[in-house]
Amino acid sequence: MKKILSTAIIALCSLAMSGCGGESHAVDDPHHDDYVPELRVFDLIDSYDTDTAKPNHPALALSPYLYDGLFDVFWQVNSLEDYTVTLRINDRPSLTNSLKIHSQVCGAGRRCDQGGNWICEYTNDFYMSCDGSGVERDIYPLVSKVPQLVYLLLEVCDSNSGYCEYDYYPVTLE
Repeated sequence: MKKILSTAIIALCSLAMSGCGGESHAVDDPHHDDYVPELRVFDLIDSYDTDTAKPNHPALALSPYLYDGLFDVFWQVNSLEDYTVTLRINDRPSLTNSLKIHSQVCGAGRRCDQGGNWICEYTNDFYMSCDGSGVERDIYPLVSKVPQLVYLLLEVCDSNSGYCEYDYYPVTLE
């Protein structure tokens, strides 16, 4: 009888532990408890049709004289809540002292949900704008000579917590 009771207790404990164990996989998911956006893809197509989505792409360059200075920006984000996506430019691969070119709130039911794209413009008088916004950003403070190496940064920020992350590409301004 003791042996049957012991076996029953061990079986119940195992069943209870396996039930709890079913919950543990959620703890292993780094985005389970904090629903911050994760930038999964950031790609550019430059003035020379160089596409960063293709492996071993050549260096990126923007020319105001090719395709009217137009270039493309693409992104994909994993986010359960609204987030803000912002294109920035800087003379170093850092957000510190970067200039905001364009920004948009994305999320469920919005024009951009888990991803999006913009058509941006670089002009010969050192202005940039995106998505037909009509707001041009003067980038001349970052240009000391032409050609000039700069960094285009794409930043995604959580609308609730202030959490942000970013990625960048070095780009030559011609």
